[in-house]
Amino acid sequence: LTYLQHLQILVWRKCYKRQILVTLVEILLPLLFTGVLIVLRQKVPVKDYPDATVYQSFSVSSLPNEMLNRFQLAFVPRNSSVVRQVAEDVRGKLELSAVRGFDTEEHFEDFVRNDPLSAKVLAAVVFEHQFNHDDEPLPLKVKYHLRFSFTPRFAPVKERSELNPNSDLDWHTLSLYPLFQMPGPREQKLSIGIALIGDSKVVMLDEPTSGMDPSARRATWDLLQGEKRGRTILLTTHFMDEADLLGDRIAIMAGGELQCCGSPLFLKNKYGAGYHMVIVKDALCNVSEITRLVQMYVPNATLESFAGAELSYILPKESTSKFELLFAELEMNREELGIASYGASVTTMEEVFLRVGKLVDSSLDIQAIQLPALQYQHERRSHDWTTDDTSSISGMTDVTDFTDSGTLISEDCSNIKLNTGVRLYLQQFYAMFFKRALYSWRNWKVVVAQFLVPLIFTIIALVVARTLPSHENAPQLRLSLSHYGPTRVPVALPVKPGPLAAELANAYTSQLAGQLAQDVNVTDFMNYVLAQAEKEGGSFNERCIVGAAFRGRSSQYAEATAYFNNEGYHTPATALMMVDNALYKLLAGPNASIEMGNYPMPRNPNETAMSKLTEGKTGFAIAINLMYGMASLSSTFALLLVTESSIKSKHVQKVSGVYLSNFWLSALVWDLFNFLLPCLFMLVVFQAFAVEAFVNDNHLVDVLLMLMLYGWAVIPLMYLLSFLFSSAATAFTRLTIFNMISGTATFLAVTIMTIPELKLQDLAHLLDKVFLIFPNYCLGMSFSQFYQNYEFLSFCSTNLANKIICIKLNITYQTNYFSMSEPGVGRFLVAFTVQGAVFLLLLSVIELQCVRTLSHLLASLWRRRKQVAVIPEDRDVADERKRVLECQPMLESMVSSPLILQQLSKVYTSGETLLAVDRLSLAVGKGECFGLLGFNGAGKTTTFKMLTGDESVTSGDAYIDGYSILRDIKKVQQRIGYCPQFDAVLDHMTGRETLSMYARLRGIPEKYVSSCVENVLRSLLLEPHADKLVRSYSGGNKRKLSAGMALIGGPPVIFLDEPSTGMDPVARRLLWDAVTRTRESGKAIIITSHSMEECEALCTRLAVMVNGQFKCLGSPQHLKSKFGSGYTLLAKIHIQPEVNDGDLQQFKDFIEHTFPGSQLKDSHQGMVHYHLTDKTLTWAQVFGTLEAAKEKYCIEDYCVSQISLEQVFLSFAQFQHCTDSGRM
Repeated sequence: LTYLQHLQILVWRKCYKRQILVTLVEILLPLLFTGVLIVLRQKVPVKDYPDATVYQSFSVSSLPNEMLNRFQLAFVPRNSSVVRQVAEDVRGKLELSAVRGFDTEEHFEDFVRNDPLSAKVLAAVVFEHQFNHDDEPLPLKVKYHLRFSFTPRFAPVKERSELNPNSDLDWHTLSLYPLFQMPGPREQKLSIGIALIGDSKVVMLDEPTSGMDPSARRATWDLLQGEKRGRTILLTTHFMDEADLLGDRIAIMAGGELQCCGSPLFLKNKYGAGYHMVIVKDALCNVSEITRLVQMYVPNATLESFAGAELSYILPKESTSKFELLFAELEMNREELGIASYGASVTTMEEVFLRVGKLVDSSLDIQAIQLPALQYQHERRSHDWTTDDTSSISGMTDVTDFTDSGTLISEDCSNIKLNTGVRLYLQQFYAMFFKRALYSWRNWKVVVAQFLVPLIFTIIALVVARTLPSHENAPQLRLSLSHYGPTRVPVALPVKPGPLAAELANAYTSQLAGQLAQDVNVTDFMNYVLAQAEKEGGSFNERCIVGAAFRGRSSQYAEATAYFNNEGYHTPATALMMVDNALYKLLAGPNASIEMGNYPMPRNPNETAMSKLTEGKTGFAIAINLMYGMASLSSTFALLLVTESSIKSKHVQKVSGVYLSNFWLSALVWDLFNFLLPCLFMLVVFQAFAVEAFVNDNHLVDVLLMLMLYGWAVIPLMYLLSFLFSSAATAFTRLTIFNMISGTATFLAVTIMTIPELKLQDLAHLLDKVFLIFPNYCLGMSFSQFYQNYEFLSFCSTNLANKIICIKLNITYQTNYFSMSEPGVGRFLVAFTVQGAVFLLLLSVIELQCVRTLSHLLASLWRRRKQVAVIPEDRDVADERKRVLECQPMLESMVSSPLILQQLSKVYTSGETLLAVDRLSLAVGKGECFGLLGFNGAGKTTTFKMLTGDESVTSGDAYIDGYSILRDIKKVQQRIGYCPQFDAVLDHMTGRETLSMYARLRGIPEKYVSSCVENVLRSLLLEPHADKLVRSYSGGNKRKLSAGMALIGGPPVIFLDEPSTGMDPVARRLLWDAVTRTRESGKAIIITSHSMEECEALCTRLAVMVNGQFKCLGSPQHLKSKFGSGYTLLAKIHIQPEVNDGDLQQFKDFIEHTFPGSQLKDSHQGMVHYHLTDKTLTWAQVFGTLEAAKEKYCIEDYCVSQISLEQVFLSFAQFQHCTDSGRM
């Protein structure tokens, strides 16, 4: 406290410009402190950050403790102290016996191949970075080598390789990022590797392949099949085909209890419906004759579906003995019956799962569960959803309504006449405005911060201003020891004082009690002071202010001496007053007293004017603190925008038809209203503190005008800057810093340069004009100059003398506070107005993608000179291209094919030129569901982005409902629905509010919004969660909500990007049901999925994309017939205990001899799984051969199915990124 007091006295005595101190304390010191923290963060060694090495040890941190001390860790490179430090840290934490360093990864591989000691190396960490300095940060990308343990640990290298020839020296390599940046599939692969490392006999895997594409999933399956020898693996999954392939035994749980358990074949026999035979018709197909023929051989066969180009029959499992004759008859009469191709598939595990769930919970009475999976591949019979189905209608009448024409509203409201024109614009504005209001209401902490932060800073400024010395003459200061705090007053009396001296001493000490003073009786005043000063030092000097000495030995004479500490300004007068009071009390009585005061010298007019000219403390403090508060407040306006952009919610809203002017205008209106409330509270604060400059003469209206014009300018600026961020937290922090620097730093620079002694006024005027582009600078200067102008005006216009002084000192003021000349604030108000208009104009330029369109035109002109090699393509793809190029796309798109792609291409030119999408040509008709399949990087998402307007088109065009995506993208977006790959839902809204918003964006009349939303909620089984916030939804419910957003309103074309990811089979079937009904209503649906079963269930046609091109195109059955190779055989052999595996081996020999080229996929516990590769085999031959051998080889049961669509899909994996066709 002592040093602070000394500092305060020194500063206020010596500092001519007191606002400089305020600047240093409130502005520069925090900025300096922040800079120091940033520098320290960059310079602190890695070892001081324990989190920096967590991910390096992740791959081996979960090993059993009893194994750790036997094995070693390898790392690359070894010639770096950074890597050695990390490696040693990992070794210490994991208690590994040692670490080994290698110069390069190749040296490590040689060590593994040639050195027997490599068997002790359990894991290797390879830093993909060459360290040149010890203070370099750790690289983000690290490669891990994990050793798998299903081979003997200490066997020689050659023996280990022979035991596992498919594995590269028993090592598995992953390139990945730190855990906080690691993509999901890579993290799953690493987790699987960790679980399998070691000699664990029991391994538990919880949905290990969720989110993987088919290729990665298949590789994981192969790995698990190789690892299960000698282990017990417990696996949970939502993929029934995964359970079917990997599970030796499958258990199904429902309602928290185990419902059934057995082999896949046992469960299919018990709960399955049999075989599904699919027939692809040609133009002359005789359906009635085919049905008669099928039921002649299999009387219990039923027609599953009859629509489009395909027929589907259910053949009971009990009739397999008759399949040979049936298939032989179909083969002989294919041309007469009009059959293009046919195939069969057995009951899937997903059907088993759903049937078991149905038995447990009878309330799941939905058509999606009742019908088998393959039926969704076709249109359902018309009577399923006609008015004759009273049960269907009665179940919906409580949530539906009727259109103006009296017809029942369809589930997706596609038969309602949508709003257009002004009515649609106002409805969308309401939806967008309501969205912003909900965000503020549900994020009340942000709203409270918006209110409090500016108020707190403003109150601080006013409180500080009140404590500073004012320009008015100071009042009288009454002298008293109490001003100095607790003090010690020495009173000196001789050893034998006289009566008069003693009475004077008593009268002197009697007045000390009320002044926080304590008397000290001494005999020699000087000796006491010197001794105590030497003993206590400076503290005695602070506590000893005055003193007195009384001498005299008679009753008539006494001598009084007053002592004072000369460091205090008023101590001489105070010491004299104390002695005079003692004399007065002795003469007039104990109640008598003398009070003394000190009046400062009054200021003359010149000093007052000079003070007003040079200081302006209050206006300066208010301006500084107001900029601080507004910096935080204005940054909050970008939070929702950044969130919407990062999760693609804004793009989905655009695709749903929202006008961009509506999107931004609703945000601006709500934010201005939200900004108005703290401004009004700020006016209340100014009124409460009686700030004359802002209160008198109705200046509160002027202040409100300045604040609202600032809001008009800064809010669009925040909108512009929001495009730079992908995280709301980062945006808030950095925008707040930007606002502080653009306001505070510029304001201080100009203010300091206006000091006359610096002679920088010309530069200050120049910078003042330049800084007018910053709203925060204009805010600070407008408040500071408004306050300063009021002070000048109130002084200079008081009388003639003051006016003469103002002229003499060159003090200028304006009677019109909004004057364009200094110190008027008119130029700042004009700057606010222009800033808001310019920022909104720039926002329009960005949203209309003017720059991107211009660059696209220039790039396309440049690329016209280049030729792309034409690669031979499949005949179906070529026929489709020819048909599309020969049609009139606009007319065709309006009449029969809502979606037409003509030579659509996309080239990325950043770095190496990459052809992502290569001249796609396609027509998708009404009532068609088209599947777009492909591996990661094939171009599916890029195609979706171009069609929805999220990416520019390099060449070619696409037409949606008659409009071009190049020329009429806004009209296109009003006619499509889009479910992106990742959930673009806003956490602060409920499911009902979300669907209502998208219904209004589509233009559904307000009186039908509630009914349409209820229909979608019911169809997707979201009613129990409709009024919960989306942030509480599970991943599956969010996917259902995303799909509902795309389906509501019944747009002509709907894009679904992996819509069922993360859903359980029941939820997935519900979604399939909704998609199928939407397709039946005549909509064109384009879907991408990693689930081949979903594609078979939904798609009427599909295409496989490889390197941006279509490699095949057609119906699922057509592709399986054309690209499939053989059949899949699963058989259960009865094994006699006395002969062990003899019967099983005889059956294997029989299959391999009868069907040459057959591949054994799996064999265990009497179960055999073969792939019959002979393409010339017919269904009749396969079933006839197996039926004839049933008794001889003790075949308890068997099933034969055509090669799956997934196997067709995987057959194209070798072409992905294997050619240079994608490079230009």
